[in-house]
Amino acid sequence: MNLIRWSYAGRGRVRAYFDEFPHSVVHLSRIRRKYFVRFVNWSNLDPVVSRDDLCAIEKSVNMALADEFTIKNQK
Repeated sequence: MNLIRWSYAGRGRVRAYFDEFPHSVVHLSRIRRKYFVRFVNWSNLDPVVSRDDLCAIEKSVNMALADEFTIKNQK
């Protein structure tokens, strides 16, 4: 599962877009230093999102944004 892009949605929330679910938007919330799936705006054009998919989504977003936070904090 590859993260295509993400955008900041305000108040510690992030919108993420993935290659396996190109028509669905995943909304994540930040709790302490990690992001967790809040809900998914699922589209009928995409396959059903399973619990394993949600875990993979959280893992890939946290890996991608960990790099952003370490770069930001180093400056």
